[in-house]
Amino acid sequence: MRRFVKIIDSISEWTGKGISWIVVILTATLGYEVFFRYFFNAPTQWAYDVSYMLGGSFFLVGAAYTLWMKGHVRIDIFYTRFPPRIQALIDVVFMLIFFFPVWIGLLCKLIPYVYISWKFGERSMESYWRPILYPFKTVMPIGVLLLSLQGFAEFIRRVFMLVKEKEL
Repeated sequence: MRRFVKIIDSISEWTGKGISWIVVILTATLGYEVFFRYFFNAPTQWAYDVSYMLGGSFFLVGAAYTLWMKGHVRIDIFYTRFPPRIQALIDVVFMLIFFFPVWIGLLCKLIPYVYISWKFGERSMESYWRPILYPFKTVMPIGVLLLSLQGFAEFIRRVFMLVKEKEL
């Protein structure tokens, strides 16, 4: 079980560090747009679409890495005062009630959504450039799957804490 959790952690780490390079591309894209828009009065047709696709991809794929790094927002006024086993119990209960149903349900809804996008060669209607959307939409279930996998690894850690009273 320890090896399985380690594999999921390494996938989250690898994808998180890899996707972080999109920020460089996003910054360059927006910098290019601002420079040409304000200095040459020549706005681009593509910057808006590229920026929301890059930003969305960064957010979606980076969520698993953020969970692995324990970077998600948590309201822990009371949580931090509890002993580790009670914290683990709280995490297990809330993951079973909220985390898994939401993300697995979303994944089940995204798969046909992405399939239809690929089937019809969906294009954006937001701009007159009309870029293809199906590659970006494909990132959505990938990000949700990665987040769900990392959530499963965290769930295993918390169950281990409940049963063995030590960290996995």
